[in-house]
Amino acid sequence: MEQFLAAAQESSSSSSGMSTIWFIIGAIGLWKMFEKAGVEGWAGIIPFYRDYKLCEKVMNRPWYWVRELWVIVPFVGWVLYFYYKYQIGKATARAYGKPDGWAWGYLFLEPVFYCITGFDDSSYYGPYGGGDTRTDEARVAKTVDFDVTENKAPVEPVVEEVKAEPVAESDVEFDFHDNEIVE
Repeated sequence: MEQFLAAAQESSSSSSGMSTIWFIIGAIGLWKMFEKAGVEGWAGIIPFYRDYKLCEKVMNRPWYWVRELWVIVPFVGWVLYFYYKYQIGKATARAYGKPDGWAWGYLFLEPVFYCITGFDDSSYYGPYGGGDTRTDEARVAKTVDFDVTENKAPVEPVVEEVKAEPVAESDVEFDFHDNEIVE
């Protein structure tokens, strides 16, 4: 029993260390994102205040983050939690001029995407991207377009002649008429 408790304590200390690192990475990214939005950067360090300020800046609904507390209810709460986090991610993507697909990144790799958004050259456009006057095509993530060109001179396929061997006749007769019976 003591070995089990020792293993559990060791495992919990290592996972809490990773959680702390994950939190610090997210805080750094939020610090830079908040500076772009005109909010004090230190707001990204305080756990619940950072969610309050994020929802205020990207959704103009500061208390929306409270809906994430549904996570305490088994199964239904988890589904609602992921739905609300996705909505916050979608609003964050729009507020910083990113395509809506970034909402999945904010949902599953939140600290990493906060750092990407905080340190890249994107701008803050207001709640839900209201101040973003770019077209949808300009808002899509930077991609590389590969043009497919046609070959101007078509190449003739090379056909080899194959000599067919004579086919032996069969003793079975086939009749392909639909309604006739052959005896």
